[in-house]
Amino acid sequence: MQRLGAWLEGWGSGESAALEEGAAGEGEEISPEEQEKNLKKALVEKLQEDLKVENRRDSYTVSISYTSQNPRLASQVANAVAEMYITDQLEAKFEAARRANEWLTQRLEGLRREVQAAEQAVKNVRQKSDMIQARGGTLLEQQIGDVNAQLIQARLNRSRAEARLAQAREVMDRPGGIETLGEVLTSGVIQQLREEEAALRRKKAELSQRYGPRHPQMIQVDAEMSDLENKIREETSRVLKTLENEVQVARAEERSLIKSLDQLRTEAGRAMEAELQLRELERRAQSSRTLYESYLTRFQETQEQDELQRPNARVISQAEVPDLPSHPRKKRTLALAVVAGLMFGVMGAFLLEALDRGFRTGDQVEKHTGLPVLGVFPQLGRSQGTPLDYVVAKPYSSLAESLRAFRTALQLSNVDRPPQTILVTSAIPKEGKSMFSLALGRMAAMSGSKTLVIDADLRRPVLHKRFPDLKAKARLEDVLQGKAKIEDAIVKDPQTGLCLLMAHGKASTAKDLLGSQRMQGLLNKTKGYFDLIILDTPPFLGVSDAWSLAREVDSVVFLVRWAETPRDTVRAVLQQMKQLEIDVSGIVMSQVNVRRQARYGYGGYGYYYGKYQKYYKE
Repeated sequence: MQRLGAWLEGWGSGESAALEEGAAGEGEEISPEEQEKNLKKALVEKLQEDLKVENRRDSYTVSISYTSQNPRLASQVANAVAEMYITDQLEAKFEAARRANEWLTQRLEGLRREVQAAEQAVKNVRQKSDMIQARGGTLLEQQIGDVNAQLIQARLNRSRAEARLAQAREVMDRPGGIETLGEVLTSGVIQQLREEEAALRRKKAELSQRYGPRHPQMIQVDAEMSDLENKIREETSRVLKTLENEVQVARAEERSLIKSLDQLRTEAGRAMEAELQLRELERRAQSSRTLYESYLTRFQETQEQDELQRPNARVISQAEVPDLPSHPRKKRTLALAVVAGLMFGVMGAFLLEALDRGFRTGDQVEKHTGLPVLGVFPQLGRSQGTPLDYVVAKPYSSLAESLRAFRTALQLSNVDRPPQTILVTSAIPKEGKSMFSLALGRMAAMSGSKTLVIDADLRRPVLHKRFPDLKAKARLEDVLQGKAKIEDAIVKDPQTGLCLLMAHGKASTAKDLLGSQRMQGLLNKTKGYFDLIILDTPPFLGVSDAWSLAREVDSVVFLVRWAETPRDTVRAVLQQMKQLEIDVSGIVMSQVNVRRQARYGYGGYGYYYGKYQKYYKE
């Protein structure tokens, strides 16, 4: 605050006096304390108003600037604010470190007691449960494994003993079956008795050859054999009894092992509960120990930081007394105004170009369609009337000359066989097809060519509206339906000698009529009499009437209204005509505003119209 007071003293006599006058108020008597308080408040408000602090984008640099009429005061305020900010950071860090050390000291003492209590609880559980660790597990687990293995062997021995006993009982029920028993066959006593029995049988056989059955020696031999058989049966019964004893012993051993295993499992259950409790205590002890060590490390780091604290900011460059005022910057403002004007002008030009959907020059037409521009049909002013009458009244006007240029370009498109039948169409309505067809027909008729204009738009015909005084006995639909001859349907324009074949516009099957054999016959018949035949057809995109007719003519001319017909629409129609294998000779730009077109470069018709206007008689 001493630093702040230092530069406040150098605020300047004029500004300080103004602030004191504002702080005192108008006609109010206040105490010196209130006056000083109001003055400080005014000083702070003035400082906040003129002080500017901003963070540079993509940088950690903070720029501090102060605006004042006194350049030296401006630099002093900026430097003082920077130093005060650094000092405040250091004081805040010292205070935070002190509070952290106090809190960590208390927390470490509590954590230390928690660690001691947890480790003592683990020790008590180990002593109480008497857990003895062996290799691969506890001693109790190893005992259970050993007893379980002995029980499996005892059950196997018992099963074998029971099987031998059951086999012995089974063979005893069969005559002579006991002799085949394995235990009987392996008995030494029975083998000795069998040998004695065999000797007696041999002796009996020898005596039977010399004596009869009642001879004393034969009777004695029989008595000895009977005695041997009794001894063999007794020995066999003893062997069976031995097998029964083995079964009893095996069963007793199995029951003893099962009882021991049950006792061990019960002990294991109690040991598992104790082990679970022990593990939970060990986890708690480890968690407390880890937390204690973490806090201890943090405490040591905090003590080290407390000894050496550094601010997060430093002064990169001191504020210097400026040589020039910061506002207003005349050169930069002027430069920005020029650049902004150019940018807005370029953006406006691009915006107008993007919003312009139509064609303005022939170069644009050829670039987007790939077809040549055969001619331009200019737009007349309101005072000049319609092109239909203007071409007769002004045969040497720019309109008439454009029609002659179109006809010449069309003839030069095929020098060996100039087109005789011309189909005029467009993408959408109101493109000027009918007016162009009639104006072209009148110009050709005035030049001496026998010309016929056929109104092939059977849905919305317009030729009868342009020549309301010409009445024909029949029209195109009547000829195509076989109701009249072509001679009865053709009428002649008295002014130019142009022949016209009009339509009713009431046919329900316009497409079928135009694509019929009668229509082909009509074209073939008129070719023998007329030099030029012009067919005014409906728009190509809306209806399909002109599709089949377009293949029967020598040339197809596509009209595009200047600056109006959308470019995408024109490209779509031309692509459809290409799929239908309809060859388009070229494009005519209709209703062209020649004065406005002259602004779009040197290639436009309007540019040359202005240069050669003296050659025309408008």
